[in-house]
Amino acid sequence: MDEQHRIAASTELNNFILDEVSYLKEGDKVSLVIAKKTDLGFKAVVDNAFWGVLYYNEVFQSLKEGQKLTGYIKKIREDRKVDLSLNKTGHTHVAPLTQQIMTRLEENNGHLDLSDKSSPEEINAAFGVSKKVFKHAIGVLYKERRITLTKTSITLNH
Repeated sequence: MDEQHRIAASTELNNFILDEVSYLKEGDKVSLVIAKKTDLGFKAVVDNAFWGVLYYNEVFQSLKEGQKLTGYIKKIREDRKVDLSLNKTGHTHVAPLTQQIMTRLEENNGHLDLSDKSSPEEINAAFGVSKKVFKHAIGVLYKERRITLTKTSITLNH
């Protein structure tokens, strides 16, 4: 409100949003508001306080300016700026995916026409994740001897 008790607002977010993060740490769950597209990805407001970036090569859904969603602090760089992710990072994200892969294998008679050699687009279409995360998940299943990998498919071990 201004001095005459009228609603006042500004379209200049830069006047109110900080470039450097102070209280967050990597892996924290945060609220995001997509602000604009940039050369690198999407600039987002993090917890109504900080700027962060979602890189194009890590976003597997369409985003619009003003869209609100949940994200995660992927990395706090040395300059205290924030790299964001829409997915949990590390093992906490892989565990649900390994279960999804096992469920899909069971639904398809123990066979999936995907492998670690599949294209990122095929993997994203099937599971909505990056190739890196998918490879990590099937690597876990392979080490546990729950699946067999070929160049073109995954087979459930019985």
